[in-house]
Amino acid sequence: MCVFRFWKSLLCVTIIITITLFAYSNILMSEKHLRISPLTQPVGSTTPPESNTSTFLFHSSYWPRNQTSVTEASPYEKTDAYIISTYYYPKSKSLGENAIGMVLLMNRFTQEDMTKYQIQLVASNSFNQSVIAIPTLLEESYSNCAYINMVATGNGVSNMTKLEISDGQTKMQIPFKIARTAAPAPVVICMSPQFAAEQWQLFVVHAHVARHFGAHIHLYITSLVDSFFDLAREYEKLGYVTLDFWLRLKFANASRDAVEPNLHSELRNQAGAESDCLLQYKEAAKFIMFFDLDDILIPRGFDNYFDEITSLYKRHPSIVTFQYTKRELLTYNKPTIEDINIEEMLGHTWFVNEEDYGKIIADPSKLNSMWIHQSWNVKKNFISRTNYIIHLQKPVDSDSRDPVVYRRSDFEMMESMKFNTSILIPIQHDFERVSNFTNIRIIAEKLPKTTYYFSIIYRCYFEKFYKKPKKDSCPNGEGCQVSLISILTLRKQSSQIPQRSDRNCVHSNAEFKSGPPMYPITYHYHINTHWTRETGCHA
Repeated sequence: MCVFRFWKSLLCVTIIITITLFAYSNILMSEKHLRISPLTQPVGSTTPPESNTSTFLFHSSYWPRNQTSVTEASPYEKTDAYIISTYYYPKSKSLGENAIGMVLLMNRFTQEDMTKYQIQLVASNSFNQSVIAIPTLLEESYSNCAYINMVATGNGVSNMTKLEISDGQTKMQIPFKIARTAAPAPVVICMSPQFAAEQWQLFVVHAHVARHFGAHIHLYITSLVDSFFDLAREYEKLGYVTLDFWLRLKFANASRDAVEPNLHSELRNQAGAESDCLLQYKEAAKFIMFFDLDDILIPRGFDNYFDEITSLYKRHPSIVTFQYTKRELLTYNKPTIEDINIEEMLGHTWFVNEEDYGKIIADPSKLNSMWIHQSWNVKKNFISRTNYIIHLQKPVDSDSRDPVVYRRSDFEMMESMKFNTSILIPIQHDFERVSNFTNIRIIAEKLPKTTYYFSIIYRCYFEKFYKKPKKDSCPNGEGCQVSLISILTLRKQSSQIPQRSDRNCVHSNAEFKSGPPMYPITYHYHINTHWTRETGCHA
């Protein structure tokens, strides 16, 4: 009898444990579908010298990226989409003849898998020839924002003069540009959008480093402090950089249930800018580097970027993209342009002894879409250990004030990171030559000597998602429109960045348009981009 009771009790315990484990496994499986942006979390350096895996880039606590989870039987949702840019390629090595490339911001909840959504394009020419094209859609997003970056590629008609988008009943004409056929340099650096930007020192250094090693900077601008913008325009005239518009999007005639695009897109749709730059230079550049302004690459063992990247592709011809990890370097912002010394800034070895999530270099003929740090449509992301990106992430101001005291970086001397600093001497000479130009000297007198917006925005980004990344979130800078009180106490919030009368900005602007109501997607776009000088600096 006692034996029977014992086995009966044991059987009950076994059943309870089995049920508990089954329930727990279901919880884990459901959590696997939660998504979080990896941002720039540090990673270890245990990977072999070169690797074709991208998994080490993510901290072990992150859940894997997956697609939108909506039941397949769900009907279309009535949504809005924004057409960022459209390019026409009479001949393309990778896309074929009469190709079309589009960058869009689309609502992920239109249907279950947005890559299977069928956009109908109608391409026409002056000979009354028309072709209906259903382009291929690629998604480049990571987090759970409502709006996702999409790239559409297809083929139209020869000598295309008109492009329309249709839902089968209603059409809307789409403005388009002929894609670039030539670039100022064989290597183009696609620079992520700048907003409320004031660190002109980083721009100056990067411009001269890039020029010396054979690259041209393509810089997207949402807003720059006015004197910084004037300086950048002079560098554009000299051929160091191309300035491009990156807009805060507006729906001219928003539908009743439209979701606000800036608030609900991932990291200000930075991936859209990277994809746009890729499509612009797809047939013009030999290689593209997708960098931030504070990311600087010094070639190792080669005289220029082109030779270093070419060597990577010769050794690994089947690889689509190469990624260099970042190493943060201690740096100081100099108060005046005369004080800048590039050898002093980049030639020392005070680094943080850890790696940050890297950036991508690619042959544009092999790539059709791009996210921020990599392309999610490339199966194997190759991490090169033959070089690294110098990351000037948190410059100390000229008054010795650390603008990011709450997120301290522990620097140490790492002599193994030393390179031949003599290669920086001609870069310094070129900088001194340009800084003595009359127009540059006049503008330089107005440049800010210390940062103001940088620490405010960085603090907000840190508190919103760097400090405690949230699963199932939409990381975005819109919440950085905060008051000074919220920066100090993190309690009260207002609608915009605290302004200063001596820090006004130049903003990108345009004439915003909305197409006719269409099902299931109504499309919006813009024309006539231009710069506007405004009081204050808005993100």
